[in-house]
Amino acid sequence: MEEQILLALQQINSKLNTQGETLKEHGLILGALKSGQEGLMAELSELRLQNAKDFGEIREQLKGIEVSVEILKEDNWSNRKDIKMVQKTMGLI
Repeated sequence: MEEQILLALQQINSKLNTQGETLKEHGLILGALKSGQEGLMAELSELRLQNAKDFGEIREQLKGIEVSVEILKEDNWSNRKDIKMVQKTMGLI
């Protein structure tokens, strides 16, 4: 009877040791995953910051382009008025 109890205890102890090793392995895996996740989060933050900078630069470029287009519209309108005036003076209209 005692031998059976000792055998059962040894089996339980063996299972506990195996489970302990498995838990250690899982802990290492989780630690590696956490470390990898932190790296990815840092990279994502960098990408967000760069994206915001790029967006700001593009916004400034668009403002410059809008101003240029307005100036071109005004110049074009002024040129059309001058052309019409010259055409009237020459009697072409």
